[in-house]
Amino acid sequence: MGGWTYMLRCSDDSLYVGSTSYADVNIRVAEHNDGRYWGYTSRRRPVKMVWSKWFDDLREAHAAERQIKGWSRAKKLALMRADEETLVRLSKRRAGKPKSIPKPSKQQLVEQLHSIGLRHPEARAPRASHEG
Repeated sequence: MGGWTYMLRCSDDSLYVGSTSYADVNIRVAEHNDGRYWGYTSRRRPVKMVWSKWFDDLREAHAAERQIKGWSRAKKLALMRADEETLVRLSKRRAGKPKSIPKPSKQQLVEQLHSIGLRHPEARAPRASHEG
């Protein structure tokens, strides 16, 4: 069973990230807007969906939600704009973070971006060689 990961812009300009098993993510957004469930968005209505991605496996949608919730606002905005260059730049370890947190390799960054439907800007198909 699949599911959606989605990002909402709230009336106070904050961003909310969620996931749902609904086949139509717009139904879940409508539930946020009608205040059906008490929570973060119920006090920040109306909300508007600014990004969404379908995953064939609901567990992947939940994992993407958890991952994106941990991102900075700047990184979430870059995802919303599909700004791959900024996403990669913001994914790099910044000075001042504990050294116990391993710096992700380029391959890990590519896999992370791919898991949410984006390509690393340096991940291009190899060019054919021209001999002769």
